[in-house]
Amino acid sequence: MPAIDRAPELPELVTVIVCAECCTNHFAVGADGRFHCPCGSVITPRDLVLDPDERWCITPAGLLAYVTAPVVALDRYREARAVMEDPTLWGWEKAAHAEYRRALAELDAARAMGLPLPENAPVEIGRVYIAAVINPDGTYGGGNAHSLGWDCTVCAPRATDPSRQESHPCRNPRGHAWSTVNGWTRHGDRRRTHTYEVLSPAAPDLPTARERAAEILTRRTAAAVPA
Repeated sequence: MPAIDRAPELPELVTVIVCAECCTNHFAVGADGRFHCPCGSVITPRDLVLDPDERWCITPAGLLAYVTAPVVALDRYREARAVMEDPTLWGWEKAAHAEYRRALAELDAARAMGLPLPENAPVEIGRVYIAAVINPDGTYGGGNAHSLGWDCTVCAPRATDPSRQESHPCRNPRGHAWSTVNGWTRHGDRRRTHTYEVLSPAAPDLPTARERAAEILTRRTAAAVPA
């Protein structure tokens, strides 16, 4: 099997394959359907010797790589979540948290590389749900964000002492966001000039999610202005 390396611009769990002949360059897809190295080496997908749990893929730059098979990652996700939600198994909770986050990262890597996810895969993968405050002019005024696997106090057992409250990997980001918005709406001042809404941009992190939420509202406001 060719040597491997990681491409820093890709998700961490995408492994780009390095040519075994020169041990330097990556294989790029060619017009003939084969993968070519600048050193002259040529391979096809059938030349790869991957583990049964791995699938080859092509990065956005056209390079040959591999990721964990989505069905394998989904099985790991389910097993970890079952442990997290069973109080009788909480002695294994820390390990389950790590497996849960890794499974989500594997699923997100496969999705980013264009591999089809199982039909029953959680749709929230790669998506951030923001309970957003909308300013009177329609712009983004901030909010609370939730995403599968992020640290979440709502998903953790409630501590008797608030100062000892822990965070667990989030399991219900959409529900948390809607619960927050509904609470704000129900208990807010009726004279308020702000409104509340759940925005759900696809984003790898919180800063990007905030930027994309603001862009969504900016485009909406611009579209509402008569030409």
